[in-house]
Amino acid sequence: MANEALRDMATHRGFKLVASRRRKPGGDFGLYGLKDADGEPVFGIEKGALKASAGEVEAFLRDGMRATWTKSAGSAKRVKTPPPPKEPKPKPKPRFKPKVGNLLAKLPAAKRAEAFTELLTRPGIRLERIVSHGQATPDNAPMVQDAEEWVLLLEGAAGIRIADSAEVALAPGDHLLIAAGQKHWVTWTAKERPTVWLALHLR
Repeated sequence: MANEALRDMATHRGFKLVASRRRKPGGDFGLYGLKDADGEPVFGIEKGALKASAGEVEAFLRDGMRATWTKSAGSAKRVKTPPPPKEPKPKPKPRFKPKVGNLLAKLPAAKRAEAFTELLTRPGIRLERIVSHGQATPDNAPMVQDAEEWVLLLEGAAGIRIADSAEVALAPGDHLLIAAGQKHWVTWTAKERPTVWLALHLR
């Protein structure tokens, strides 16, 4: 193998080919060695002298020869082949698909009467959505419930009055607690758009 081809082969594997240029009797002319990127002897160099033939260097580079060469600081280095990368583990398949709902999607018209939709019932609690569209509680028919009620206005606008208090206006995000047995009135709700309530009944 020509010097240039051998040099290219060594460079491709991360080594530097060292070739003797001296023509002295008993010298190392025609011999070669390999050094790593830091300039440390790797193959074919013993006490600073070149010892390997072109064929031996080629065989070493092709990983066909495992000869041991000594160097001034001890045994020659051996380049370790890194292990192949591990294949990533496949992600586990989900066991179920959550059911996602939207409280503001597909609202009922609620123009003739308020629309009540039960969302969740558990011992001691009941959660419902109420959709209003211009409705109000008659003055002579206040609402009275036997359980506490926490209400949250999600969309629209409304007014509410609790016994012995003044009317309060509610905007989206406003909420209040109505005590059990407490008379109260929804004094008005928006007429031009739906008003959406979230009501939590506590027993």
